[in-house]
Parts: sequence; C-alpha cells; structure tokens
Amino acid sequence: MNLNRHSTCIQTATFSMGCFWGPDSLFGHLPGVIHTRVGYAGGTTTDPTYYLMADHTETLEIDFDPEVISYPTILTLFWDSHDAVKDRTYKGRQYLSLLFYHDAEQQKVAHQVKQNWENKNHKKIQTEIQPYTHFYQAEDRHQKYFLKRYPKAHTAISNLFPTYSDYIDSTIAARLNSFVREFVLLADIKKELDFWNLTKSEKYILEDLLDTIHW
Repeated sequence: MNLNRHSTCIQTATFSMGCFWGPDSLFGHLPGVIHTRVGYAGGTTTDPTYYLMADHTETLEIDFDPEVISYPTILTLFWDSHDAVKDRTYKGRQYLSLLFYHDAEQQKVAHQVKQNWENKNHKKIQTEIQPYTHFYQAEDRHQKYFLKRYPKAHTAISNLFPTYSDYIDSTIAARLNSFVREFVLLADIKKELDFWNLTKSEKYILEDLLDTIHW
C-alpha cells in the first residue's frame, strides 16, 4: 500500500534552520509537501553522523508539488520561521541558516525572495545560499522524531506499509508528525485525502485508522 499524495511533478527543496526536528514537523503539514527527511549537508566530509557531524549542518529536505505549493511560498516560510539575521555559529556549523538551490531557477528565486523579505522586514539576512551537492540522511531515530513519541500510533501506521522505509518517507507520516506538534488537525488531514489520488480501499483504510488510533 502506498499512502502518499501522488504527483507526476515533484521538486525538491533543501535548507537548514537550526535543529532539524522542528522544521520537519513545521513543513510536513503543508498541502503540496509530499515527503520530508532530515539529514546533514553543506560540509566537506563524507558520511557524517549526529555525533560526528564535522563541518555539516542539520538539514531538512522536502519533496513538493509546485502545482500545490510554490517554491517562493516555501522560502518565505523558511525565512519567517527562524532567526536568519543573527550569527548562528555558536555551535560550529551544526545550526547554521543554509539554503541549497538545486538548479539555476531555484537560485534566482532564492535571491528574489531573500531581497523581498529584507525589504519588507528592514533586516539583512545572513543565510548562506549555495548549490546543492549532497544530502546525507540522518539516523532513523531522527526521522519523524515527534511522531515516534507516540509508539502505539507509530506502530499502527507503520503496519500499513510494505517496508518501514516506505512508512518513514510517506506523506501521511509527515502529516501526523506535524499533527502531534499541533500544526494541523486530523480533520484537515482527512479533507486532504481526497486530493491524494488514493484508491477507495486505501482511503477507507486510512480514514478508519485516523478515526480509531489512540494518541
């Protein structure tokens, strides 16, 4: 079973804004965001880990449908949701404000949105904007971190998927990780299911789970 919002047009956004647990839950609730994952990027060493991060930064990567949510909208929320105007190097590069562009169009849009934000807020953004090179996915314990605080729900949802990896990377896991942080209501998730192109069977199973799961 593939309980994801299906789309034929997917783009990726990658950015850093402090500890990656919070951004994962913040962006995971947005209609149009299909997958979220946390990891490490921006450094020069290979295969970083949480305790051996070296010069990498905690980073969020999302796949999104630009027909539902635009890249400028994502960037505006990115800059509105953390303090990008102050020096964040107090713990090395772990919590830097970074934005990685995946192509020339994203680079252009990033600078446009940055300029608009600065003009509106009369502040100078310190975010490093650089080309995307590599994203190292973080250890499993960091993926959908807040949802895992509810082990019964966590297990019930994961059992719907053929593999644990499919579950962690699913749209519904991203939404519920946001739900437990009160960024979205279950009622809003149910309404969104109509736009995920699920089969009737998939939709019924997911609605039933959302109605009966104990948090």
